[in-house]
Amino acid sequence: MVRPALTDQERERGVVLGAALRRARGSRPVREVAAAAGVAEETVRKIERGAVPTPALFTVAAIAQVLGLALDALVQEVSGARPMPDVA
Repeated sequence: MVRPALTDQERERGVVLGAALRRARGSRPVREVAAAAGVAEETVRKIERGAVPTPALFTVAAIAQVLGLALDALVQEVSGARPMPDVA
């Protein structure tokens, strides 16, 4: 099975995701965040620099949890989406 090439939008979304996670990490060492999330340091580094434009959901969720980020807020930031109105 051949994986289709990523679009420019998908690549840009990966860069924005990485930047958001990097900002949230602040001065915490990559090693600390990676260990707490149960992922490799290199995985965190690659995601932060946008080298993995479509990281696995559970990887992002684990990192976000360690950083205290809500996934819905992260998705909104990355997609540039506005919050959805409450549905009655």
